[in-house]
Amino acid sequence: MPELFGRQGVDRVIRVWVAGCATGEEAYSLAILLLEEAARREMRPDIQLFATDLDDQALAVAREGRYPTAIAADVSEDRLRRFFVREGEQYRIRREVRDLVVFASHSLLRDPPFSRIDLVSCRNLMIYLDRDLQQQVCTILHYALVPNGFLILGTSETADSPTGLFSTFDREARIYRACERSRDTPPMLPRGIGSVRIPDMPGPRPSRPPMVVDAALHRRLLEDIAPPSLLIDEAQRIANLSETAGRFLLQPGGPMMAEAAEVVRPELRLELRAALNRAFEQNLPTVTLPIPVRFNGKPKAVVMFVRPIRPDSAPSAAALVLFLEGDEVEVAGTDGAQSGEGTAVVSQLRDELQATRTRLRTIREQYEAATEELRAANEELQSINEEYRSTAEELETSKEELQSINEELQTLNNELKLKLEMVSRAHNDLQNLMSATDISTMFLDSSLRIQRFTPRVAELFNVQAGDEGRPVTDFTNRLEYAELVEDARRVLANLIPIERTVHSDNGRWYLIRLRPYRTLDDKIDGIVATFVDDTERHESEAAWQKRQKMLLDEFAHRVKNTLSVVQALARLTLVGSTPEEALDAFESRLGALAASHELLVRSEWRGASLDALARQQLAPYLSDDQSRVQISGPALVLPPDVATPLGLILHELATNAAKHGALRSGRGNVRISWETRDLEGGVRVLELKWLERGGRKAVVPERAGTGWRLIDASLPNATVKRDYGAKGLTCELTIPLNGELPPV
Repeated sequence: MPELFGRQGVDRVIRVWVAGCATGEEAYSLAILLLEEAARREMRPDIQLFATDLDDQALAVAREGRYPTAIAADVSEDRLRRFFVREGEQYRIRREVRDLVVFASHSLLRDPPFSRIDLVSCRNLMIYLDRDLQQQVCTILHYALVPNGFLILGTSETADSPTGLFSTFDREARIYRACERSRDTPPMLPRGIGSVRIPDMPGPRPSRPPMVVDAALHRRLLEDIAPPSLLIDEAQRIANLSETAGRFLLQPGGPMMAEAAEVVRPELRLELRAALNRAFEQNLPTVTLPIPVRFNGKPKAVVMFVRPIRPDSAPSAAALVLFLEGDEVEVAGTDGAQSGEGTAVVSQLRDELQATRTRLRTIREQYEAATEELRAANEELQSINEEYRSTAEELETSKEELQSINEELQTLNNELKLKLEMVSRAHNDLQNLMSATDISTMFLDSSLRIQRFTPRVAELFNVQAGDEGRPVTDFTNRLEYAELVEDARRVLANLIPIERTVHSDNGRWYLIRLRPYRTLDDKIDGIVATFVDDTERHESEAAWQKRQKMLLDEFAHRVKNTLSVVQALARLTLVGSTPEEALDAFESRLGALAASHELLVRSEWRGASLDALARQQLAPYLSDDQSRVQISGPALVLPPDVATPLGLILHELATNAAKHGALRSGRGNVRISWETRDLEGGVRVLELKWLERGGRKAVVPERAGTGWRLIDASLPNATVKRDYGAKGLTCELTIPLNGELPPV
């Protein structure tokens, strides 16, 4: 990374190519390294990172840049915080990293490569290719890199072949540096672009493996040509021979040979070698002049016919050799006694010389023809090379134009992607909002056609998915609201919202709001109708009214009863008392009555706790010394018709104890206790005991005072027992409790 930034020119960009990027982890890793190096140098160069692969599904995953939270085991916390965003159970690459990478479908062996690349990462791809394809990939990547550019391979890969393309930068990490190259030498094109056919040139051909030809092919050829024959492969070895061809072969001494020119009879070897070369190199047949061949008698004239063949099913070429045997020929003998010996020898030598000259002339003509063909082929090759160089330059220009167009398309694509994400987010927000509100909402256009509706609308209108675009008047509803269409048109005309409360056929009430639908540019484009279930509020209002009436009736009843009690108190208080005494007693008893009512009001007149009632009536005597008054008994709530008079009774007992009993002296005390008991017949009673001790002796009054008359008269159904003992007054009350008691 430091070398990439160190040699960065003013007008250059850093270009990186990740070939075989799969799902993008390697490409994003390189982008993160580039951004970190740029941050260390406090600079922001132009960075272009191309990531290519053949798998479109993998590229789709790479473009999203979403990876599981398990990457936290391999990515540092600092990098996770800086370059990733947590989205649920996934991490997503931040946009500043994704914007650097361009993902594209690309074949390394079929499509034109990128150019002027500073760094190529091609890890663990060449291990799946054979050696020839590996050399081709190395050539393509060398062409793509700038001089001294870097190549990163997998741990099991190398860039040593072809030689001279790369030098080792870090062998352990498999990092190589591109060597300087001549721009005149074109790179090896990918196989998918096409191939240039170079015509065959004369000259020796490379040795190839022998062609495997079966006897059936030979027999089919012999159906047309019956003379003795040989089938020769491209290595000029005998592949097969006919049954009668053995007399034309002669194996020399030494190791066994399979080359045809070495095992034929000596007279035929020179001509056969020349004919085979002509057949394999020029694909031309040859018919030799008659050659005298001595078998077991006089020599006979033999003509060889050599024809090249290229069967479609065979991997290489072959040649068929036919031997045409003629009549006997006269040749000079070795016996000097024969007549005309010299003349015959001269004639034979002359014929051989003529044949040699003919062969030389033929060879020279073949050589000149081959030289001319070679010159033409060379010129054609140079022309093809020029065309290829011109094509490469045109491809380079076209590639740069395509690259520029691709960058523009990438920018446009990013903008469209951003807008699409915004629209998608807005759509999702709208869907979630409509689902979360749980309110029946219907969107109508200016023609009152349904554009959209929430699922709750189906509870009121007989609509279902797919009914968008149909008029709302086509559907029945469960509302007693015949003015729906009229009100909607009135809202469109006046732009004034309308609210109505209507009843449905299933007994529920709905608050209907009709509002104009306004676009972002403040245009009216329809109606928004909301149907809010208002049944609970409607029923509640009918109930805070029913209860209010009940409370008013109850209040009137309580006031009437209270006034009756007050009248009774007034009559009892005024009898046999002076006005001053009567006024004090009346005010005190009214206070006790008010205290009982206060407890009942707190419980909304449902009842009063007996413990609270007793403590409230004896509160003046509990402030100084709480041990003087002891109150005990189970938790019990008394109904209002019992709590009110019992409060007056406790008040009278406390007042009497303060004037004449235990509470008059500082040593006396009062004990109040109670319990409930069930009598025969299912009657439940409250037994309350008032016990005074520590005061002076209780004295039976000469006549019943106002307080005792009030105690006896307050609870008509109650039983009151009094005991005036030497230790103090004891009063026991047995009070029937009718019906169920209020809960504690």
